[in-house]
Amino acid sequence: MTPRRFLLAALPAALLPVAVAAQPSLAPVVVTATRVPDRPIDVPGAIDRVDVQEAGEGKLLVNISELLGGVPGLLARDRQNFAQDVQLSVRGFGARASFGIRGVRLYVDGIPATLPDGQGQISHVDLASAERIEVLRGPFSALYGNSSGGVLQVFTEEGEGPPTLSAGAAVAADGVRRYSAKASGGLDSFGYVVSASHFETDGFRRHSAARRDLANAKLAWRQGDGRWTLVANGVDVPRAQDPLGLTRAQFEADPRAVDAAALAFDTRKNFRQAQLGLTHERTVDARHSLSLMAYGGTRDTQQFQAIPTGCRPTRCIPAG
Repeated sequence: MTPRRFLLAALPAALLPVAVAAQPSLAPVVVTATRVPDRPIDVPGAIDRVDVQEAGEGKLLVNISELLGGVPGLLARDRQNFAQDVQLSVRGFGARASFGIRGVRLYVDGIPATLPDGQGQISHVDLASAERIEVLRGPFSALYGNSSGGVLQVFTEEGEGPPTLSAGAAVAADGVRRYSAKASGGLDSFGYVVSASHFETDGFRRHSAARRDLANAKLAWRQGDGRWTLVANGVDVPRAQDPLGLTRAQFEADPRAVDAAALAFDTRKNFRQAQLGLTHERTVDARHSLSLMAYGGTRDTQQFQAIPTGCRPTRCIPAG
C-alpha cells in the first residue's frame, strides 16, 4: 500500500473517536431477573428487557402477547379467545400446555404467579401501570426452582414525582372497548401507583364476547436502609364465551362461525382472582441485600365445556 492510500484509509479511523464522543450518553439499562441488579451485557445468561411504554405504543395493551413478539426464543400465542389464557413457551418449554402456562415461572412485582405444580396464569397483570417485562431464558432459569424452563417477570412502575392522574380510552372493531385510569406520585420516602382498566368485546366470531376488569396498586416506602412494598391486584371476568375450534373447511366457509357444541352447551368461563403481597428489602452492602416476602390470594374459576355429541358403537349422546 502506498503512503497516500494508507493515509486515506486511516483518516476515517482517526475521526471515529471524535464522532463517538459527540454522541449523547444514554441511561444504563439494568435487569433484575437474575436476582442481582446488573447490566444485561454483564449477565452470563440470555435475558431481555421489554419497556412497556415503548413496546406498547399504539396497542390496546389487553394481552401480554402484544409486547413479547420481539423476544427471541419466546412464543406468546394469543388464542383470540378470552376463555383461554395466553400460551407462553420459552425455547420449547410450555409448548405442550393445553391450558394455562406450564414450564415457565411467572412473577409480578416479585410475587409468584406460578403454583407449586408449575401451572400459572398471567391474566391479573394490568399493563396500563406496568413499567417493564424481563424474560430470562436458558440454564440460569434454575435460580427460580422447579418448572423454570424460563422466567417472565412483570414490574409495575415506581410512584414518584408530583401527583399525576391519567386516563385512556380505545375503541375498535367487533365491539372492542377499553378504558383505563391511573394515579401515581411520590412524597419523600413514599410512592404510590394505583390503576384500573375495563375491557369488553363482542368478539370476531359468534359466541365469543368477553368482559374483564382489572385493578392494581403498588405502595412503597423507605425506612432507613430498608424498603417496604405492598402490592395488591385483582381481576374479574364475569363472562368469557368460548366458540370452540373450527375445521379448515368450516373456517373457509365462514370465519365467524361457531361450533354447534358451543351453542348446545353454552361453553363459557368466569373467574375472579385477588392477590396481596408484602415485601421487605434491606441493603447489606453494594452487592448484597436481604429480603422477606409474604403473600396470599384466592382464585375462583367456573368453566363450562362441551362433550362430543353423536352416535358411538354403544350409545348415542344427545346434543344438549
